[in-house]
Amino acid sequence: MFCDWLNELQRFLHWGPLIVFSLMTCVTWTTVHVNAMWWPPAESFNAAINFVLIVLLNLITLYHFCMSIVVGPGLLPKHWRPENPEDEQFLQFCKVCDGYKAPRAHHCRRCKRCVLRMDHHCPWINNCIGWANQANFFYFLFFFMLGSIQSALIIGFSCYEGIYRRALLKQGDTDGIRVVMTLRSAMACMYSLGIVVGVLLATFKLMQLQIKAIIWNLSEIEGWIVKKAEYRRYASSSIGIAIPTFDYPYDMGVWRNILETFTPSGDGINWPVRPGCDQYTMTREQLAQKEQKRARTRTYRCIASATGYWLPIFSQGLMATICMPCADDPRIVVHKGDLVQVTRVQEYWLYGERVLSKREQKLQKKHQLKGHIRGWFPRCCAVEQFDEDQSAGDTVDVNHNTDQKKTKTGSKTKKRKTKAQHFFP
Repeated sequence: MFCDWLNELQRFLHWGPLIVFSLMTCVTWTTVHVNAMWWPPAESFNAAINFVLIVLLNLITLYHFCMSIVVGPGLLPKHWRPENPEDEQFLQFCKVCDGYKAPRAHHCRRCKRCVLRMDHHCPWINNCIGWANQANFFYFLFFFMLGSIQSALIIGFSCYEGIYRRALLKQGDTDGIRVVMTLRSAMACMYSLGIVVGVLLATFKLMQLQIKAIIWNLSEIEGWIVKKAEYRRYASSSIGIAIPTFDYPYDMGVWRNILETFTPSGDGINWPVRPGCDQYTMTREQLAQKEQKRARTRTYRCIASATGYWLPIFSQGLMATICMPCADDPRIVVHKGDLVQVTRVQEYWLYGERVLSKREQKLQKKHQLKGHIRGWFPRCCAVEQFDEDQSAGDTVDVNHNTDQKKTKTGSKTKKRKTKAQHFFP
């Protein structure tokens, strides 16, 4: 128990929480400093209330920020299995956690655990947003936004009075001169005001996404699953294959969805569902999408090594560096002769899972395998393997392979077992 708390406290020692703490400290100090000149708390009752609001909003924001980190999203126990063994056929298996993924649970590669009703991994709290801490995260954003608005108003009006101090002096309005701007305080105000405006815009966007997720009871990951479900039915209907309509099972109405977020109950595994649905409606759709994904998988053989660097300008060239994928997915290290099961193709990059050797499979079972096996790698390092009986030790020449694909026609093309299929956008 003590070790678990120690691990949670270590989450604060990350660039995300440290940046949030430093920005809050800077803005709060500037706000209190200029507020003492612009509207001193001892001046009136309203001024005292304004100062109390500054303190309260910062304390409430800090409390919910810390609770979002410490409470966490709720983790699915390792080696978890459903009570009824027959239900295992409706669930995905997590190799890392060595157990099945419960409905609405997803594996986070950064936390290295399966998270209950995972929404997304937030780098600013160095933790996932999920079943247990989504309410705390929403409160943090809400009060952070209110505090930012108050700080922006105080700093803005203080800067206005400080800048027009000379004009007030010329007019003889000595009563209106309260804010004295030095070079240091002016720089602090400009810096803090820029931070507040930028943070306010970012917080507003996050609030919009969270409100949408709460009202529809639809996490960011589940929203992507629903979009793929709609596209899967559209693509199937265009070729004459009818698939039953997918009904999202967890939308119980706005009021019940809100209560489910702010007054969480249950265990985070079993959820109330809409009439006509069951606990595994979503997981069956996920399995169908995974099966379709495997069907369109292409096998690539590496003809050159890849370092796994994010900017491989020296090893893979300038274009691979400039045209890198706009995603935070990991980059994998591959060596000459490795096989990779590719599911996403771009002009200069491929995304797939490296086929492990028997020795690496044993290490993976013991959780001793280092590095990522699934991620992006430069396309120039591999060529597509078409023939299933191609020897694993053969060396493939890229130019010869390309010319061979262009010139072979007729009966040879019909005999070749091509695995290339259309990908989802």
